[in-house]
Amino acid sequence: MCAHHSALVCGRTPTHIPRLSDGHTCTGHTDPRLMGVLAFLLASLLACWTSNAVAHPSIEAVPPSLPEGGNVLLRVDNQAEKLQAFFWYKGKRAFEEFKIAHYETASQSLKWGRKYSGRERVYTNGSLLLQNVTQEDTGIYTLETFGTYYQCEITHVYLQVYKIVTQPTIQVKTTRVGRQNAAILTCMSPYSGVDVSWIFNNKTLDFSRRMTLSPEKHRLTIAPLRLEDAGEYLCEISNSFSSKKSHPVYLFLISV
Repeated sequence: MCAHHSALVCGRTPTHIPRLSDGHTCTGHTDPRLMGVLAFLLASLLACWTSNAVAHPSIEAVPPSLPEGGNVLLRVDNQAEKLQAFFWYKGKRAFEEFKIAHYETASQSLKWGRKYSGRERVYTNGSLLLQNVTQEDTGIYTLETFGTYYQCEITHVYLQVYKIVTQPTIQVKTTRVGRQNAAILTCMSPYSGVDVSWIFNNKTLDFSRRMTLSPEKHRLTIAPLRLEDAGEYLCEISNSFSSKKSHPVYLFLISV
């Protein structure tokens, strides 16, 4: 039994997740023949099978969504037995080109794959820590585990990383427009998939029949213009973690 990781070896749920360290060397009693079986399975790329007698592992992203720059733990739960080996992949497929890391318990061997970015940390219970995440880290992660009898389980988890939005701007051809003409205001932002709202004279814009929005709500068209349309316009963009308002644009109506 490894004194450093006794909670994991005994199958109890640890109060903290032990971290792999080059300074730890754990001795065990793993039969070398079993390791040979694992090597054979991996080399032959046999399909994974599921044993109904063994509880399936589950993965929880903690937190499930977060802004760029944060850290997230892909925490492995419901492990009914000690893992002999596990692999992490970026994406839905357990292919070598998508591999992040590979860990073998008997040899305490940790190997990084092509998708390792230098921001990952692996724990001996199978959990994976991603640090300083970017929006490119959004997507599916796949865990492939091998249990006591080398039965294979594949589990997926989805992670959502959001950008912290920056201030939008309003683009308009001219702010001095004749009555009965049209005005087109465009909320300029580099982001897609954000919510856009419009503010008129410090209140949420009350849309009339003369106003139309583009499908993504970035473009506001008012036609024909009336005196009550003169005033201050702002747009606001937001996602789950941040929001920003533009500087105001003043629309003046003139006689033509």
